Amino acid sequence: MPFTWNEKYSVGVKLFDEQHQRYLDLANQIDALSMQNPADKEKLLAALDEFSNYALLHFSSEEEYFEKYKFPGNDLHIVEHNRYREKIKEFLSRVQTPEADVKQIAHELSDFAVDWLLQHVTLMDQHYTDFLNARGVK
Repeated sequence: MPFTWNEKYSVGVKLFDEQHQRYLDLANQIDALSMQNPADKEKLLAALDEFSNYALLHFSSEEEYFEKYKFPGNDLHIVEHNRYREKIKEFLSRVQTPEADVKQIAHELSDFAVDWLLQHVTLMDQHYTDFLNARGVK
């Protein structure tokens, strides 16, 4: 089911909010692929590639700001980003197998993406809002 951005998920940094919104758009595209019969493996691989690259771009953006402003939660945040990177590699590996259930994987990936973002934004990203805002990053 498509997910809609809500301002309660805002982290108070325009760039990161915009990136989170784009991430959700990509997750919704993957969700749409999970509804197709039959699910298209090549389309899922392309969507997963775009989705993964965009998440990595976002992580790099956050990590650049953390380094620049010496965010004290940097190390823990990077651990979470690395867990995400590993999970995406697992999805990619599963999709590439000949016996892959593309529809099921697309559904799981969509659920993972939305759940991860909501958990990450509400539990992790909120920790840097005041820190970055106090340094003029909005």
